[in-house]
Amino acid sequence: MQALASFVMRGVPQAVMVIILLAALSLLLPPASIFSAAAVALVTLRSGAIPGVLILGLATGVSGIIALFALGGFNLAIGFLILLWLPAWLLALVLRSSRSLSLVVMGALLLGVVMIGGQFIQTGDPVAEWRSLLTPFVESLVEAQLVETSQQATLVSLMASWMPGIVAAGFFLQLLASLFIGRWWQSMLYNPGGFRAEFHQLRLPKVLAIVLLILVGMMFVQTGSGVSLVEYALVLLVSAWFIHGLALAHGVVGHLGSSSGWLIGIYLLLLFALPHTVIVLAVVGIADAWFDFRARLIQRGSGKAS
Repeated sequence: MQALASFVMRGVPQAVMVIILLAALSLLLPPASIFSAAAVALVTLRSGAIPGVLILGLATGVSGIIALFALGGFNLAIGFLILLWLPAWLLALVLRSSRSLSLVVMGALLLGVVMIGGQFIQTGDPVAEWRSLLTPFVESLVEAQLVETSQQATLVSLMASWMPGIVAAGFFLQLLASLFIGRWWQSMLYNPGGFRAEFHQLRLPKVLAIVLLILVGMMFVQTGSGVSLVEYALVLLVSAWFIHGLALAHGVVGHLGSSSGWLIGIYLLLLFALPHTVIVLAVVGIADAWFDFRARLIQRGSGKAS
């Protein structure tokens, strides 16, 4: 990773080449898109807004020309710009000016809300769009006898109704992953250990916990059986508090000097018990907003030292 980051910072041509190649690779391996946007974040964090815009423009232009000849249009390049590179550039500017990861998380939340709205603006009814896309997939599950025929319509409806919120949450998490990797690369090259210290101290404000509780209350009192914008906003906020809880876990393990096996266990749980682990970490993060467990650990350590 350090070699890749060093290559990106070697010059504009190298940065543009890495950004485009990783974006193209993401068509086969979607996680590569995170590293493409991380390269944009790295250049912007280190060199500022103008160099960041320069590589954005060049990457969009070059990829647009390639897409024009290969696919007959610029849509792919525009998609990379809007969904990957431009959001990473914006969040990198926020972090560069504020030096606050929590402010970056809130900025990414705002972009997640924009993503929810964008789905409704683009299609008018994203749930219906997802229903048509998911129907063949669920039919294949029925043919494979993994889902009963009687449950097919219910499953399609349930999945489609939640997809706008899930897409927004995925977009939010992808943006943060790109920004965090870009910051980590910057730390490796110019300030070893800097990102680790920042991430260990990441804390979201209490107001976001209050907003989440209000939304939970609205969810229970609202009428209608369908999934609404309230649930979509809840999915986004739970994702944000999950990041807080994950930072808390890293911070506590780092402060106590515990084995990294604890963190490995958490990530394994994320692989094999994803929704449950996310919810648990989110709840822990919300509790930390009120009780500040890391500060209490530091105070306890100081008391023992004295």
